Amino acid sequence: MDTILYFYKKRRLARPETEPVGLKAYLLIRIGLDVEEGRWFDKRLEESPAGGQTGKIAESAGAAAGAGAVQGKGKVRESGGDRTVPHMPRSPWKAFRQRRMERKRRQEEQIQQYARQQEESRRLAARAQMLEEVEASMERLASEVAELAGDMDRCSCVYEDNIRKALAGAGLYGRDSGWRAQEESDRESRGDIRYGEDDPGRGQRIPKEIRQTGQMQTDCGERAADIGLPGLWQKHFPLKEFHDYTNQFWVEQLFRRATLPHFIILGTAEGIFPIIEAYAARMKSLRWILTEAEYDQDLADFVEDFYTEYGLAIELELLEDVAALKRLRLFCKEAVNMVDFTGEAYMAAQAVPEGSIWLDMFSVEEKKRRILARDKKVAYISMKELWKIAQKRCNCPVLP
Repeated sequence: MDTILYFYKKRRLARPETEPVGLKAYLLIRIGLDVEEGRWFDKRLEESPAGGQTGKIAESAGAAAGAGAVQGKGKVRESGGDRTVPHMPRSPWKAFRQRRMERKRRQEEQIQQYARQQEESRRLAARAQMLEEVEASMERLASEVAELAGDMDRCSCVYEDNIRKALAGAGLYGRDSGWRAQEESDRESRGDIRYGEDDPGRGQRIPKEIRQTGQMQTDCGERAADIGLPGLWQKHFPLKEFHDYTNQFWVEQLFRRATLPHFIILGTAEGIFPIIEAYAARMKSLRWILTEAEYDQDLADFVEDFYTEYGLAIELELLEDVAALKRLRLFCKEAVNMVDFTGEAYMAAQAVPEGSIWLDMFSVEEKKRRILARDKKVAYISMKELWKIAQKRCNCPVLP
């Protein structure tokens, strides 16, 4: 049985909260996490030893050393841009006192340097201890998930955006969720994507060696400190992210929420034809908007056969490219079911009438925020929303 691991943000948790939900065709495991960038529940990771506070300490130490180096009463004026050395005291007693002050200054610098080294050692030890505790918590979560799922090889991860940013890191899972997602997923499975190289428009990917469990060190060394949460997460959850939103099974799950008689389809997906036919009896109108690249002979034949079979003419609207689709103003007289296969976050949805239902097939959270921020009442539905509210089909009996 395929398993969906749905990671979502839940505040004020002391540890990960798992909830298995059996949904017949697949197993859904909801996992609540209270994490953000650089923080795992109540454990906040500090900056790496190479930067931040350490650099400031070194800078202040250098300033103090410079100040000590210019101590002394007698100095000559600078001329012509060349700095001359201080006047040598004429009295032997003054020379002796100056040498004693210089030795005292060097001793103080050595004491300060030793104190800084001790402080840095304590900081590194505390960070290493924190990393060990975070990794132990992740390991317990992975064991719990493996026990619930049974077969980890058939697990796919679904992240809320803020969880992905904190745990997956920029680039590895930060891909477009739309029509390019499935193609890129296929390229990755074939080995066409080489991690560790720049992918234009998608950011720097995490190096391949970090993704391999056996090559990542998580002891008190600097390598673990530099990897941080994304590296630790990939060690214990080296799972693919779910991208198969356009599979016929998942499309059917959302189509069930289309309760209005008027439909607008944006884009297309494989296996969409039988789903449209299943809802033909409930349709009063169907407007299909897609790019010229998505229009082919199979779609043209379906449109013709659909009118012959069901007596409903599909209103086709072909656009030049995706940019034109994003600029499209969706003017409608009545509330409609917006079936969205574009995966675009910035769609012009201002003209959609109140009472409409927006079915976002790729679960783009930015699109959800933009739609719900409008004054008009438009229902937004996606698979992430359904997974968030899914209920167990049955509860285990409580034994006496």
